[in-house]
This record gives sequence, C-alpha cells and structure tokens, in this order.
Amino acid sequence: MIICDSEMRIRYVNAEFPGCNHDSHIWNVSSARSFCERKYLEGERNCLLLGDAGYALEPWLMTPFRSPQLGSPESVYNKAHSKARNIVERTIGVLKSRFRCLFGARELHYEPSKVSQIVNVAAALHNICLHYRVIDDVPEYVPEPLSLSEAHETAATSTNEAASQIRQSILMTLL
Repeated sequence: MIICDSEMRIRYVNAEFPGCNHDSHIWNVSSARSFCERKYLEGERNCLLLGDAGYALEPWLMTPFRSPQLGSPESVYNKAHSKARNIVERTIGVLKSRFRCLFGARELHYEPSKVSQIVNVAAALHNICLHYRVIDDVPEYVPEPLSLSEAHETAATSTNEAASQIRQSILMTLL
C-alpha cells in the first residue's frame, strides 16, 4: 500500500503483507489509518485521502460512489475522484520503472521481511530522486484502467455518516 502526494512523493508505504491480503485489510491495520483517525477525532480535518472502491468510506478516506447513474452528480464526482487518484497509479509506475526488481514479473527471491525492506528503500530512493530532480531514461508510465472492487460496504455508523457528509460536500463543489 502506498500513499503519495500530488508531486508523486511517497508519504507512506506498507509492504509487509503478501499480495494475497486485500488492500482494505492492510489499510485497516496500518499506522496511517490510525494517524488519520486520531487527527479526525482530535478535530483536525486536514487529513483527507482518496481510496478506490475496495476501501470503506471514512471521514478521512474518500471513496467513489457505487454504481452512479451516467451524468449524475455522483458520476461527475467519481470522474474527478478517479482523475485525482491517478497520481498514485503513476507514482507506482515510476517507482517500478526506476527499480525494475519491483515489477510483478520479476520476483524478489528473498524472505518477506527482506522484500519489505527493499520496497521501503526503493520508496526512499524514489523520493530522493524527486528531490534532486534525477531524470531517468524511463518511458512515461500509463496505468491500466482501474477495475472496481467487489468489496461489500460496511454497515452505516456515525463515522460513516460523517464520511458520507464530507463526500457529499465535495460533490456539491463540483456542481
């Protein structure tokens, strides 16, 4: 799991779980989620992330609407959401292009703990390359279209209601 900013700087990476773990599980046990939740409960509202449909909507994690009607405000929101989220796909692509050993076809033949360290170091080196404006001879990465997850929505709670209100207020700014 990677969290990046709009400049493709990696702000958080968690590579300790194998690929068979669902993204939402990794998010739920992450220190990043705990940090965002704590900030929200303390009244800070500036920790706002974008996640795909595989994640549950939370006041600090905006997700797309499920199955909006074409042309509806929810559909407009989803398009803007997807466009904004594209940066993380591009960041992952650049990271994999810089460090070819991270490509799925090239397996790292190490223990999982060592692989996690390699990913963490690659993320740090990626950020250093951005800071010093290192230019790679790497073709521009174009992500494949995102597929929507089949994950089930969780039951509505007061937190989910707050998250829905935040997402709705963002939606209203797009109209």
